[in-house]
Amino acid sequence: MFHFFQDLFSIAPTQIAALVMLAICGLALLIGRRLERWLAVATVAAWVISAAVQSPDEVGMQWGIFAVDVVYLLILISLCTVEPRIWILFMTAFQLLVVLTHVAFLMDATLIQWSFFSTYYLWSDAELAAFAVGVAQAGWGRWKARKT
Repeated sequence: MFHFFQDLFSIAPTQIAALVMLAICGLALLIGRRLERWLAVATVAAWVISAAVQSPDEVGMQWGIFAVDVVYLLILISLCTVEPRIWILFMTAFQLLVVLTHVAFLMDATLIQWSFFSTYYLWSDAELAAFAVGVAQAGWGRWKARKT
């Protein structure tokens, strides 16, 4: 019985984060500007590809996810060069921390896997929060434009 609850609490945060990510991306597609819509597609694609390339090895380096995270970081950096929005800078900074979390695990494989994923999810959730701010700003801008 205890094992069931332990598994539930280890899976539930991941599922909740996935639902929040899909909700933010859905809103971005509905009310976002071109930047938010493109970023929603890139975010969902990165999430799907990460799930597809995830290694079943729970203690080794996740090379496939690392590669996806690096490519996603490069996409965010390129968006920062053409879009003067503060929230995308925060999103990019948090994605850089996600990549650096991989690098830290690569440099010291004795890190406990639980702490690696806790840190990974912390930065990913902060990144989603920054994206949510961008989507909210886009929605607010559209609403204000309709009022005038």
